[in-house]
Amino acid sequence: MDEQEFLNKFTEYLAPLMAHIGKKQGVRAVAQRYFEDLDVDSKGKELPNNEKEYAPMRDEALESIYGKGFAEQYTKNKLIGQGGIGSVFEMQGDPSKVRKVQRTTEDPLISPGIGIQRKEIADDEVEAQLKAMKAGVAPRLHAVETYPVAKRKYNNFGEDNPSKQDEIMHIMEMDKVSTVEDEGGIDEIIDKKVRNFGFDNTKDYPYKGTTEQKSRYIDRKDQMIKSEKAKYKLALSKARLKLSDEGIVHTDLGYGREQDRREDHLSYDPYSNEMQMIDYNQVETFNHAHNLHEHTRNQNLKEEELKDYTPGANAEHFLDHKVNAIIQGMTAVGNQDLALQFKGLYEETVDS
Repeated sequence: MDEQEFLNKFTEYLAPLMAHIGKKQGVRAVAQRYFEDLDVDSKGKELPNNEKEYAPMRDEALESIYGKGFAEQYTKNKLIGQGGIGSVFEMQGDPSKVRKVQRTTEDPLISPGIGIQRKEIADDEVEAQLKAMKAGVAPRLHAVETYPVAKRKYNNFGEDNPSKQDEIMHIMEMDKVSTVEDEGGIDEIIDKKVRNFGFDNTKDYPYKGTTEQKSRYIDRKDQMIKSEKAKYKLALSKARLKLSDEGIVHTDLGYGREQDRREDHLSYDPYSNEMQMIDYNQVETFNHAHNLHEHTRNQNLKEEELKDYTPGANAEHFLDHKVNAIIQGMTAVGNQDLALQFKGLYEETVDS
């Protein structure tokens, strides 16, 4: 089995399952079901957790289900991450790069969902990442490859695929980045940096020294942690502003006012305080120069524009995102009062 056949089968069968229940859990469920079907008397008996015993059993299941050579390709193509649609593999022979692989369709009757994306959305993702790359907030994109592939036999609901069209494999080759989630979360990243500066975050204070020395240690450590958290939030604010200068709002960074919960979509260097965002599959794009120009020509139609999301409303919606990023940055460096004043001035200006 060559690599292309492996990717075709992986994206049709394994990727959707992994998207539902998890990367490791998905392949394990396939192997579990295979051995239970072989021996119905052993149904419910768990596969071994020991990798040395489990791996040969997993490979036997993959080979039997998906064809000779699939297990070898699965080992060669190291799976880094699995999203709802895209699968991210480490590049063979070059661990500094990854490939995002996803099935796409041009059939207007097929909606995007688990395991399938609309071709134009995948193309828009490439354009958005190129702009973000130019702004310095996305991994470098090296190449994009597409090729036709037979449509999936079944849709997202396990029913026969109703599409009359074959699909298109869409592959993006880019630099590999370590996400905040990969590093254990932002608290772990800050903890490592704090330890590098001589503060053991597992202790509230040194076991030796005077009470005054212990108190000074605690204060300095707390100040550093607070400062590092502020730098992180400021870096996110700057990254969002850089993106907005390209007319892009990343809408998949997580819920909440600060939109920083998706640590698997953020990459952060605590020493340079630079941040990047990955996965430009869910973004809003704006031609704000055009929108502002058109809105200026039709100021008297502002209320009507807002109802239909026409140029003026698009400009205002985009500026709302930009202002929120500015407010986030001001708050991060401790200017809470100024942030509130700025927000008030912006709202007054919009209203007038």
